[in-house]
Amino acid sequence: MLWIESTEPRDQVLLPETAFTVMLRQPGAGSINQQPLARAILSGLQQRTRYAGHSANSAFLIVRFTETGAATLLRDRVDQFYSQTIALDTVLPHTAIESLQDHLAETTDPQQKFSLVERFLCRSIHPHAAPSVQIAAAARLIRATNGRASIATLAHEVGMSQSALERHFSAAVGASPKTLSRLARLQHVCHLWDRGLSLTEIAHAAGYTDQPHLTHDFRAFTGAGPAEFFRSGLARNLPTFYK
Repeated sequence: MLWIESTEPRDQVLLPETAFTVMLRQPGAGSINQQPLARAILSGLQQRTRYAGHSANSAFLIVRFTETGAATLLRDRVDQFYSQTIALDTVLPHTAIESLQDHLAETTDPQQKFSLVERFLCRSIHPHAAPSVQIAAAARLIRATNGRASIATLAHEVGMSQSALERHFSAAVGASPKTLSRLARLQHVCHLWDRGLSLTEIAHAAGYTDQPHLTHDFRAFTGAGPAEFFRSGLARNLPTFYK
């Protein structure tokens, strides 16, 4: 969880991540792609880069789930939320969310805010909605290999057929194993760029056949080549797994 406060207006680019996100806004207003956001939202896995805006004197709390974490809160298949950003009260009780927001507003201590949200999420868990240990293991392996493990390797490692893995994976994670692998690789590319590697070095380290292949894949997510995107100077999200 992250607590973010800003006295000045903030704009940032949101790269697609590998897991669901919940945002609870306190003061201020926010938008994504110039569309106003509700005070409490749930964001599924995304297909493209988005642009977020935050007003001056805004504050919000971000919850980033593990790849299979959101499935424990949602009764339905989570892949229905692919490329969706919705009001949180679409899937969780409105009165409980409002009560949480009121309690968050009453404390200035971020750690107390985190504890409030943690208790709220624990109360919201459906005990029988947790994904199988095999699906969770496959998602962890995708993260551990930065998206380089083949579907055949994933299926073999977790003891499932490829067809069964693909069928159950999307329902629990929110996207297919191939899509999650592409997202993991995209984030690994960002990590390598932040370490100061050249695009040629990044392409090799991330498992691309060549730099044009890297550029093509990166452009599919962001609408720009990696050199253009990174040198634009736009503030971007930095997922906590590689900070």
